[in-house]
Amino acid sequence: MTKVFDDNARNRLLATYKKPDLSSVKPKDLMVKEIDCKTARGYIASFHYSKTMPDSTRFVFGLFYGELLCGVCAFGMGCGKNQYTAIYPDVKNGEYVELTRLWLEDSLGRNSESYFIGKSLRMLPKEIRFVVSFSDEKQGHYGYIYQATNFQYLGKNGGGKMLITEDGIEKHPRLLGMYRKRHPEYKKYSNDELMDLLGYKYIPGGCKFRYVYFRDKKLRKQLNIKSLPYPKEKDNLN
Repeated sequence: MTKVFDDNARNRLLATYKKPDLSSVKPKDLMVKEIDCKTARGYIASFHYSKTMPDSTRFVFGLFYGELLCGVCAFGMGCGKNQYTAIYPDVKNGEYVELTRLWLEDSLGRNSESYFIGKSLRMLPKEIRFVVSFSDEKQGHYGYIYQATNFQYLGKNGGGKMLITEDGIEKHPRLLGMYRKRHPEYKKYSNDELMDLLGYKYIPGGCKFRYVYFRDKKLRKQLNIKSLPYPKEKDNLN
């Protein structure tokens, strides 16, 4: 099997993890608390389709049923500042984040997702003026949870390139830089050499649906950004 980022965190969690049945749990029974990346990493590496916890993560919130961690919502810098300046050219560092990872136990009811995201958004530091997020069309994600939590839809972004492992797991190309940061012994390799070592190849990336949530309502009015109609699977948006 190809070496995958965050293998160690995933293996540690899965060695003892037993999936709970939370089908009878209601949002009122749940609690949201800030947690650290180390606590969240194994869950994202195990259960999120990306299998990777970004190193650029700044804020992480956990969804708890009693002492049981049953959800993770992570915010970070994402792919670069241009995704924020495209919305607000004068945005300052520290005024923006991307919702980069979201996972909940699949036996929880759908209302649990909107409850969790809403609470997490409110718990971000007050200087965060807006939050962006993307839904991956190739994964069959149209952003319905963002639609349910009053994000504005801004259209699709370009596909670009992605990495894919020999086991069919897709990764963002910035993962190569993350490998070098964590493993100094990889710094001597070019991208192509490192991809060959890890068993990665480039493939065309799919388009992603782009959403924004304004915590600063004055900024939203100032920018006068018009939402596009929310995308739906039935629209055949290829």
